[in-house]
Amino acid sequence: MPNVKDLSSIAAENHPNSTAFADTERRVTWSEFEAESLRAATAFREVMTQGDRVAFLCESSVDHITAMNGVIKAGGIPTNLHVRSSPETLRYCIDTVRPSAIVLEEQTSEFFEDRVRDELDTETAAVITLDEPRTEYEVAFENFIEGQPETEPDVRIQEDDVAAIWWTSGTTGRPKGWCQTNRGILLKALKTSTTADRRSRTLMVLSPAFAAWWGSTMATMLTGGTIVYRQDWSAEDVVRLVEAESLTDVGLVTTMWREILRLENLDDYDLSSLERILSTGEKLDRATIRELTERVCDHIANGYSSTEVLGTSITNVEMEGDRVESVGKPVLGQRVRIVEEGGTPEETLPPGEIGEILIKGADAPVWVWGDTETTESEFEDGWWRSGDLGYKDDDGYLFLEGRSDFMITSKGMKVFPAPIEDRLDAHAGVEESVVVGVEDEEYGERVTAIVHRSDPGVTAEELDSWCLSSDALARFERPRTYHFIDDAIPRTASGKLDRHSAIDLVSE
Repeated sequence: MPNVKDLSSIAAENHPNSTAFADTERRVTWSEFEAESLRAATAFREVMTQGDRVAFLCESSVDHITAMNGVIKAGGIPTNLHVRSSPETLRYCIDTVRPSAIVLEEQTSEFFEDRVRDELDTETAAVITLDEPRTEYEVAFENFIEGQPETEPDVRIQEDDVAAIWWTSGTTGRPKGWCQTNRGILLKALKTSTTADRRSRTLMVLSPAFAAWWGSTMATMLTGGTIVYRQDWSAEDVVRLVEAESLTDVGLVTTMWREILRLENLDDYDLSSLERILSTGEKLDRATIRELTERVCDHIANGYSSTEVLGTSITNVEMEGDRVESVGKPVLGQRVRIVEEGGTPEETLPPGEIGEILIKGADAPVWVWGDTETTESEFEDGWWRSGDLGYKDDDGYLFLEGRSDFMITSKGMKVFPAPIEDRLDAHAGVEESVVVGVEDEEYGERVTAIVHRSDPGVTAEELDSWCLSSDALARFERPRTYHFIDDAIPRTASGKLDRHSAIDLVSE
């Protein structure tokens, strides 16, 4: 198998004049992309050595993928941090992997300077910006690579070497940096690209911190297709781009597709170039499937995967009858089993019985950076414990039934209640709180706080400001709705927060 660093050179050799990547500012062919990546690789070799990490705090763009590909070619290990993470989370991620360089952009530079940099324990050799420098320590990427030779760095990389670190949320607020190997990333790309080819033109609006961004980007590098990046998304911008760019593939979270379907002028756009659309992040219902096939594209895919390992997929051809809400069957070479929570992979449950979902696949990561204990606790003989609950029908189709840890999925983002509850409970006017996800058409699940006040004068606006001022919470994690109750927060017989009863309080 080729290594990740070789993909762009193979694409440049096979498709030199085809568009590789495009954004609002510019577009590059595969030959141009390869040349810029080589200059970037030579430049990065001056601030790092093979195996060093480079952290990116950027949204999707041509410059971002060029810089990241340069790091990979130089033998480095890129890690894309989520630009919407809290300051505390970003500091934790950076200090955990101790990068030799950090790459910013205009939108993240001020936040990094004001909320992150001064409290870091890590000293980096370089801070590079994809835009104009706004501080004395930043170096413009354009100047960083200027005059560098287009020479392939002399590095020796094996297929089982770590190629990238992907972050996933942790239930306690501490994210996990999963180490993905060259082999694992290539396998994900191969399985993702089964319906794509060199003619594919894909829209990517997700952040580079998402596994789905990696899947589409690596699949495009493997096939020699085209990706159009957008940092900001709107429903009308998506359909306008489909028409303007003759896009063939668009993947969005389900709540985004529902916003597109609500466009009053949706039928004014020519969407005939679309060959496939992907909906992810939550289940599809009958009404949404029917409207998407009638008004957007007649080939719809849904699925279930994670940062750790690919899972299942299904298309609308199979979404009939009772299978409408299924997330499908395992993708190529994967295994999915349902067991009692905490049970072994051999103790599978019969069809129809709900249990924990376990997944096994050769694309799995090999280590949580700096945390062998967590690595071993989440994998057993290659089986990943998802923490998700579900069941299989008689034909092996998987259905999701929520989380064992009450994780909330809000507009495709994972939100865990515990850190939010900790922040709310620290407020002088709050006796206790519980945070739950409530079904919502806009968010999928709306982050909702149920609060028992010690000070009856405390308002939702005050608590919102309290959460926004916290370094431990990201903006997207804060509650969007508050319910104040006079009685104590419901608890189970064992004294734990009774989230089921709490959800009932706001659903009545």
